[in-house]
Amino acid sequence: MATYLVAAPFFVLFGQAVWALVSRSPRAPLPWALSISGGLMLIIGYPAWLRPGSGAVDATSGFYLTLLGLLYLALGPYLGSYLEHHHGGRARLEASLIPVFAAVMAGITLAPMGYRFLFLWETMTLLGYVLIALDGAASVNGSRWFFIASRVSGGGLLLALILLARGEAIDGTLRSLVWAGLLIGFGTKAALFPLHMWLPRSHPVAMSPLSALLSGGMTKLGLYGLFRSLTWAGSPPGWVGWTLVVLGLCGAVYALLRGLAEDDYKAVLAYSSVENLNLLLAALGGYLVLHTPLFLYAFFVHQLAHALFKSLLFLASGALPSRSLSELGGLWKTLPRTAAYTLLGVVAAAGLPPLAGFLGEWYLFRGFLSAPSGSAGPGLLVLGLGAVALASSLAAALYVRLFGLAFLGSPRSRVVADAQDARRGTHLGLVLLAGPLLLVSAFPRLVLGAMDAPLFPVLPMFAAVTVAGAGLFAHLRGRRRSEYGPWDCGYGAPSPRMQANGLGLSEQLLKALPLVQLRVRSLPARGDGREASQVHVDVRDPLEDAYEQLGARYGRLARGMQRLLQSGSLHVYLALQFLALVIVLVVIWP
Repeated sequence: MATYLVAAPFFVLFGQAVWALVSRSPRAPLPWALSISGGLMLIIGYPAWLRPGSGAVDATSGFYLTLLGLLYLALGPYLGSYLEHHHGGRARLEASLIPVFAAVMAGITLAPMGYRFLFLWETMTLLGYVLIALDGAASVNGSRWFFIASRVSGGGLLLALILLARGEAIDGTLRSLVWAGLLIGFGTKAALFPLHMWLPRSHPVAMSPLSALLSGGMTKLGLYGLFRSLTWAGSPPGWVGWTLVVLGLCGAVYALLRGLAEDDYKAVLAYSSVENLNLLLAALGGYLVLHTPLFLYAFFVHQLAHALFKSLLFLASGALPSRSLSELGGLWKTLPRTAAYTLLGVVAAAGLPPLAGFLGEWYLFRGFLSAPSGSAGPGLLVLGLGAVALASSLAAALYVRLFGLAFLGSPRSRVVADAQDARRGTHLGLVLLAGPLLLVSAFPRLVLGAMDAPLFPVLPMFAAVTVAGAGLFAHLRGRRRSEYGPWDCGYGAPSPRMQANGLGLSEQLLKALPLVQLRVRSLPARGDGREASQVHVDVRDPLEDAYEQLGARYGRLARGMQRLLQSGSLHVYLALQFLALVIVLVVIWP
């Protein structure tokens, strides 16, 4: 019976894929298929996580099935409304590929390490690439970044799998090679700094529900793989934990600074995902170094919290009339429900109490504080407190800027002033994410499962903040209000352009921490209703420049290899065959 229950959500998802290929209304059952499969995954996964050994799967698989189930449950009704304007071949492809993509992601959490796992992993990356590319010419560059990162990830996993398949004792250099492959393979998918560049390139150009699925679900499978590797490959060498801690903390700070320089709304969310993922990787690294469960509490709590609030923010972004922060503004009045859901996601993402985003960072702080004093090695982890504190401050600044520019003030363009709130199905999807986020925030034991984790007084704080917020709202609503235009006291004909732009809210902070370089240039006014900003900020990132130089050198090498392989010389072809035979013999030699 348990086997049939585990197989049920996969039958539902693949049934939808087949229906989309043969039916005249390909996407009609898609919302039901995703929501039903999500509900089934919750039924399968949550009992296994809450009471290990009592379910049809183990506790780790149960946690990730629960996470994916919550996402699928919300994506169902959202997609029903979002895809209404998609027709023809694209609609058929989306209605068939999205459920297969969802099924493969769930299958990865159940597959043992081996070629079956690698096949599912590569299938997931291929489907993600195709789904991103379906958004047209604007998504081509992002889909290429996704594809290249997938090749790096697959190469690392293939290296680890080949070494594990030899059946030898994993020790010494072999163990380091295996873990190097696992770190590259799973770390790339989890956006480990500096292998993260694909995420802020590909997620913003994907359609909003796919961005939510990628950021909330697929990236978590990289974290799943690294955690599972403790069982598959045994205890890692000491350098693995330190690598995760150092790169994770550096990546969190870098991503937030980079996000503060972005004008693209979804790119800001993508850089925030990089920050959260790197904090999670740092938590896993801290656990490998100190073996304190506080890091594990942070690892699991913040994963689920991030999946919920980041998916909520990405789905809410689908209702915005523009992705440019320089064109948005005043959406609190025109899109009040979307603004309310976004505010909830922003507060959680900024790590403010009492929402679940704060709890994960609280465990991370306590984990770094637990480092033994007086020891030369683990004692250095106390320095991680400063990095986490800096990341928390920058995250608050990033989300104040994001929400303020998009939803407060006055509309900066006519397309924003004429915006209309999203449809009922879209808001149902947002409710199905906001509800679990509030529930987890008020009752974090629902996430911690069987782990005996210490808690601060979450429920009293949650109640106090709710009452205080409601009282303040009622007080302000009852007062008389006077509204003035921007700079109304100093200029007789105020304009929305006189509001602070994105650079005005972050320039001083970016100058104080100069990891990116800004250059402002003037733009001519446009007559398409998007006349909001007459300046453009060019962001120069040294890390991006290094990747571009690396890509250029690889292109020259590839063209040279192409000329060699297509030279037409029989001697060259025979030499290459002999070289390939030697490499194969070296790899398989006992």
